[in-house]
Amino acid sequence: MPDQHPTARVTVDEPHDCWRDLQKQKQSIWGFMGFLVLCALTFLTVPSHGREGRLDTINGYRVLHVAGTPRQMGERHGRLLGNEVRRMVDDLVHPGGSTGWLSYQKLIEGTKVMERHIPSDFCTEMRSLSKAAGVEYEDLVAAQLFGDVSRATRCTSFALFGSATATGELIMGRNLDYWDNGVSEYAAVLIHFKPAKGIPFVTVTWAGIINGWTVMNARGIVCSNNNSYGRSNSLEGISTCFMLRKIAQQASSLNEAERILRTTPRACGTNMLVAQAHPANAFIAEYDHSEIVFRRAARGYVIASNHFRKLYQDEDDEPWCYRYRKVEELISENYGQIDRSFNLAGEDGVPITSMNLHSAMLYPATGDFCVAMGKIPACEQEYRWFHMDEDGVARGK
Repeated sequence: MPDQHPTARVTVDEPHDCWRDLQKQKQSIWGFMGFLVLCALTFLTVPSHGREGRLDTINGYRVLHVAGTPRQMGERHGRLLGNEVRRMVDDLVHPGGSTGWLSYQKLIEGTKVMERHIPSDFCTEMRSLSKAAGVEYEDLVAAQLFGDVSRATRCTSFALFGSATATGELIMGRNLDYWDNGVSEYAAVLIHFKPAKGIPFVTVTWAGIINGWTVMNARGIVCSNNNSYGRSNSLEGISTCFMLRKIAQQASSLNEAERILRTTPRACGTNMLVAQAHPANAFIAEYDHSEIVFRRAARGYVIASNHFRKLYQDEDDEPWCYRYRKVEELISENYGQIDRSFNLAGEDGVPITSMNLHSAMLYPATGDFCVAMGKIPACEQEYRWFHMDEDGVARGK
């Protein structure tokens, strides 16, 4: 009868077989233990409800992923990008930095006023971030707000859909044009937020900046801000960029975004573009501290630079109207043929090349976007493709 347990068979005539069996058992035990250790390490390094975050290099750009509670997201942000956050605060906020023409004392005084109107969850996140990165909380808050404390009149945004595009899909473009004292070269980053409460979203931003400049969420909402001079400006309201973050984290539709804009105390003059993928639509919210109107899409597109066209009907010969007219001209020339191969944001005359910090085209129906950032002018750098969803950012096509 055949032996049913050949591996357990040991005789005094086979001492070497016994030794080999013992070695195999040891190898199996060590292999199993190694497997358990690998599993444990894998579990510990994969983000779970924000206990961990990660910093990747994807398609040549740094991408930070943070998740969980405000405290957890801020702590991971500060630990993973602490060096860049400290340098950004020094170069941007401290005396002699990018805001040197605005006294540090005045900046901090304005920051203290606006900080009272920032949602508490965002303040918690910034406190955690500042502690982890080793910077003063007020300095970090000032970095989020300096564009409101002292107005900046640059940037261009637009959205097209329906009959204006070749496929009908919504296409959004954005140029961030501003002075940065070299910060973009080392601090430019994409950040994917997966908050414990709210909608996941991605921002094109800098290390240490948690609000928003160019934002897309996992429900197909995209938004961006363009500062404008209102007739009623005040620091007693939510800052422009935190308004963007609030919309990105809470709004699943244009109606929800409009409700947020109407009911949240506003601060300074702004043209805010908000668009949705399904059904494709967009508006520009023109507002200041006391008034707000909504400029709806006509013929499938909206455009914003840094002047009001409906709230106060600024003169159309203002110098910042040139970019508005240039985008309108390009849309008219290519009406109905615009698709993903046409980089409208990078066309001559649309970005301000002397201060173009980032340039992006976004396609919220699929979560795809391309962006150039890091060096000025960004629009003359390579536009790199990415894809975002609820779980993170990956390399695009």
